[in-house]
Amino acid sequence: MLTESQLRSLPKVELHRHLDGSVRPETMLDIARLHGIDLGADTVEGVRRAAMVREPREDLAAVLAAFSTLRKVLCCGEALSRIAYENVEDAHRDGVKLLELRFAPAFIAEGKALGHDEIIEGVLDGVRRAAERFPVEVGLIGILPRAAPLEANAGATEDLIRHKASGKPLADRLCGFDLADGETETDPRAFVPYVDKARGAGFGITVHSGENTDAACMRRTLELYRPRRIGHGIRAAGDADLMAMLRDRGIALEVCPTSNWLTRSVPSLEAHPLPLLYGAGVPLSINSDDPWLMDIDLTHEYSVCARLYGFGVDEFTAVNRAALGQSFLPTDVVDRVRKRYFG
Repeated sequence: MLTESQLRSLPKVELHRHLDGSVRPETMLDIARLHGIDLGADTVEGVRRAAMVREPREDLAAVLAAFSTLRKVLCCGEALSRIAYENVEDAHRDGVKLLELRFAPAFIAEGKALGHDEIIEGVLDGVRRAAERFPVEVGLIGILPRAAPLEANAGATEDLIRHKASGKPLADRLCGFDLADGETETDPRAFVPYVDKARGAGFGITVHSGENTDAACMRRTLELYRPRRIGHGIRAAGDADLMAMLRDRGIALEVCPTSNWLTRSVPSLEAHPLPLLYGAGVPLSINSDDPWLMDIDLTHEYSVCARLYGFGVDEFTAVNRAALGQSFLPTDVVDRVRKRYFG
């Protein structure tokens, strides 16, 4: 089996990582002290206890609730720039060569005197600074949280589209559009106009679906939103027709094993359907989801795949080449990464 060092050094493509779900505990503490934010803890270890999910919670909703401490430090453009920069740095340490980093303006802004423009510009600034130092190609995915008010999501959609079209440096890295949060608590048809508008503006579409819901929900997602990728999507496993549909249409799943265990979407890592999906030819990528929230990194997820599912260099290479082909980044960027690392 590959060692941790060998797994870390493998060139990787990561398509599902939440910027606003991955903040270093030391950074949380620094931002809290700078802005007078009460985290309910004043040490790094205290922050870890308050803001990390290390064991399975009751369900997905319980894990989403754990974001409450972390969310407090997403307080201004400067903080978001630092967090974006550190996300790219952490990905670089994991051997990631192409990263798609997602964030939700409406989620970040809720309850704060913080506008979408400051949020988007702060994230772009952090990515620009990181690009000057780390050899990682970065794309950004804007998320609409299904739980947010529709007017907030409408505003976020317009603002993401406007920034993408601005012509500013790296504005073309705003390349993806996502729906997240619980899948069954809102009317899915309400989001169709936003998804269609984002697609028309050149965003690639990915949707959180089939994580803790069933294959019928995934079919509805495919019908309503016509995504190129699905976040998680593990409930396709065992449904031969749905797996064939994903395979034949080239719709990739963004799979996050430890996250699925922590949300009780699977009973154990051993029981995770990733190897079944891979064996059925379903396109997929391996991802960390919220690494600091969940006290993991991407190398940890590769270790899970090597130890429990028998993945070796050939399987990881195949997964990463397929993931590269599913990236929403501009073709010239993808081709540059392919030529350098996956030729």
